[in-house]
Amino acid sequence: MPRLTITLSEERQRAVKEAAARRGITITALIDESLERAGVRTSESARQILARARAKARMSDADAMDLALRETGGGRAQRP
Repeated sequence: MPRLTITLSEERQRAVKEAAARRGITITALIDESLERAGVRTSESARQILARARAKARMSDADAMDLALRETGGGRAQRP
Protein backbone atom coordinates (compact mmCIF):
# COMPACT_ATOMS: atom_id res chain seq x y z
CA MET A 1 0.00 0.00 0.00
CA PRO A 2 1.38 3.46 -0.87
CA ARG A 3 2.34 5.77 1.98
CA LEU A 4 1.46 9.44 2.30
CA THR A 5 3.05 12.04 4.55
CA ILE A 6 0.94 14.95 5.79
CA THR A 7 1.76 17.83 8.08
CA LEU A 8 -0.61 18.57 10.95
CA SER A 9 -0.43 20.95 13.85
CA GLU A 10 0.47 19.28 17.13
CA GLU A 11 -3.04 19.97 18.36
CA ARG A 12 -4.64 18.33 15.30
CA GLN A 13 -2.29 15.35 15.54
CA ARG A 14 -3.23 14.80 19.20
CA ALA A 15 -6.91 15.08 18.31
CA VAL A 16 -6.56 12.49 15.53
CA LYS A 17 -4.69 10.07 17.81
CA GLU A 18 -7.25 10.51 20.58
CA ALA A 19 -10.21 10.06 18.23
CA ALA A 20 -8.74 6.85 16.82
CA ALA A 21 -7.94 5.53 20.30
CA ARG A 22 -11.44 6.30 21.59
CA ARG A 23 -12.94 4.34 18.72
CA GLY A 24 -10.40 1.53 18.94
CA ILE A 25 -9.24 1.92 15.35
CA THR A 26 -6.01 2.96 13.67
CA ILE A 27 -5.31 6.47 12.48
CA THR A 28 -5.27 5.06 8.94
CA ALA A 29 -8.78 3.63 9.40
CA LEU A 30 -10.01 6.94 10.86
CA ILE A 31 -8.63 8.93 7.93
CA ASP A 32 -9.96 6.42 5.39
CA GLU A 33 -13.42 6.59 6.97
CA SER A 34 -13.30 10.40 7.01
CA LEU A 35 -12.36 10.53 3.34
CA GLU A 36 -15.21 8.18 2.47
CA ARG A 37 -17.68 10.39 4.36
CA ALA A 38 -16.30 13.44 2.56
CA GLY A 39 -17.20 11.81 -0.76
CA VAL A 40 -13.68 10.75 -1.73
CA ARG A 41 -14.41 7.31 -3.08
CA THR A 42 -12.59 4.82 -5.22
CA SER A 43 -13.85 3.70 -8.61
CA GLU A 44 -14.68 0.34 -7.04
CA SER A 45 -16.83 2.06 -4.42
CA ALA A 46 -18.70 3.91 -7.17
CA ARG A 47 -19.25 0.61 -9.01
CA GLN A 48 -20.65 -0.93 -5.81
CA ILE A 49 -23.07 1.99 -5.42
CA LEU A 50 -24.09 1.48 -9.03
CA ALA A 51 -24.67 -2.25 -8.52
CA ARG A 52 -26.76 -1.66 -5.38
CA ALA A 53 -28.83 0.99 -7.11
CA ARG A 54 -29.39 -1.26 -10.09
CA ALA A 55 -30.42 -4.23 -7.92
CA LYS A 56 -32.78 -2.24 -5.69
CA ALA A 57 -34.48 -0.07 -8.25
CA ARG A 58 -34.21 -2.17 -11.37
CA MET A 59 -32.92 0.92 -13.13
CA SER A 60 -31.52 1.26 -16.58
CA ASP A 61 -27.75 1.50 -16.80
CA ALA A 62 -28.01 5.22 -17.55
CA ASP A 63 -30.28 5.92 -14.56
CA ALA A 64 -28.11 3.85 -12.24
CA MET A 65 -24.96 5.65 -13.42
CA ASP A 66 -26.65 9.02 -12.88
CA LEU A 67 -27.52 8.00 -9.30
CA ALA A 68 -23.99 6.75 -8.63
CA LEU A 69 -22.50 10.01 -9.89
CA ARG A 70 -24.86 12.03 -7.70
CA GLU A 71 -24.03 9.86 -4.67
CA THR A 72 -20.27 10.03 -5.12
CA GLY A 73 -20.30 13.72 -5.99
CA GLY A 74 -22.73 14.71 -3.25
CA GLY A 75 -20.20 14.44 -0.44
CA ARG A 76 -17.70 16.59 -2.29
CA ALA A 77 -20.26 19.33 -2.88
CA GLN A 78 -21.05 19.54 0.84
CA ARG A 79 -17.51 20.37 1.94
CA PRO A 80 -17.09 23.86 3.43
